[in-house]
Amino acid sequence: MSQDFKDWLDLDTNEIEPKPLTTEQKTKIKKHVLSKSKRKKRFNVRYFAAAVLLGLSVATASFITFPAIANQLPFVQSILTYFEEDVLPKTYEEFATIVNQVQSSNGLDVMIENAVYDGTNIILTYAIQTEAELGDRPRAEGFINVEPASGIGGTGSIERINDTTYVGIEKVTPHFNGESPEEVLVQWEPAAFGDFQMNTEIKGDWNFEFTLNQLPTNIQLLDQYTSQDGLTLVMKSLEHSEMATVLRYNFYVEKSILQNWPFVSIEMGGEAKDNLGNVYQLNGNGGVSYNEGASNEWRTTIYSIDPNATSLTFTPKIYYSKGSGELVEVKMMKPVTIQIE
Repeated sequence: MSQDFKDWLDLDTNEIEPKPLTTEQKTKIKKHVLSKSKRKKRFNVRYFAAAVLLGLSVATASFITFPAIANQLPFVQSILTYFEEDVLPKTYEEFATIVNQVQSSNGLDVMIENAVYDGTNIILTYAIQTEAELGDRPRAEGFINVEPASGIGGTGSIERINDTTYVGIEKVTPHFNGESPEEVLVQWEPAAFGDFQMNTEIKGDWNFEFTLNQLPTNIQLLDQYTSQDGLTLVMKSLEHSEMATVLRYNFYVEKSILQNWPFVSIEMGGEAKDNLGNVYQLNGNGGVSYNEGASNEWRTTIYSIDPNATSLTFTPKIYYSKGSGELVEVKMMKPVTIQIE
């Protein structure tokens, strides 16, 4: 455990300057405390002191705000301030659940600050502090498990912000059998952090576990399809939450095409445009295939759509491959415009 982390555990709360809580901060802290009280898992002694400190502050002093405590952390005052604007949804901080779990192993401290689940994607942000060298572009080893998902995919990245501190983000897309559950259990046991090609990794024993509730979501059913070159693209639905809009679509490939191209996929392209001229980056969520690739169910996510937008236009792309990462051909499809209700 680092000396900074030990100093934080010994923090005298009487030295923290009282500040009034906003309504939003009170709601987030209340939600965090209540969610913890429902869990029946064993409490990890490695972050027991941190949880007690936060709990006592909330219970006994309504004028001690979470940001005031966060400013004393050995990592950073606010992890979110270190991410580029286009990395996270604009409303991420507003709707994310406070996690604030801290664990230390082999001289490397990890703190998960907050996370959010919108029914399709899970995003979590965290910070790392260590005196060891991790390299300029380290990564985490170890998958995030989500219950009750039947499969999972995702991406992650870590950025150095000073000699001893890093901030990271993990974006996960769980696949469920049936409808997305209202609550999920997230488990993350990273085995190591570092640049594994440069042999700078640090192995350790970190074990995070917390629950997330799904953001309220409205489903807009669609009935649009287009066919081209033996493929049929079907737009199934738009799922709107306060943070993101998820397009669900199916595509079907004729058997004759699969004989020459065993791996065919349709992606929505890198961007979508609304009727106001705004351009949005698409976050592809992948999907699942059936019948040896003849039937496919995929998703893509758009963050922070203009509330005044009434339509979205996509330009799908067909990717042909023979496997083993061999991309042979790409074809553009005709643009598809979807009305937003």
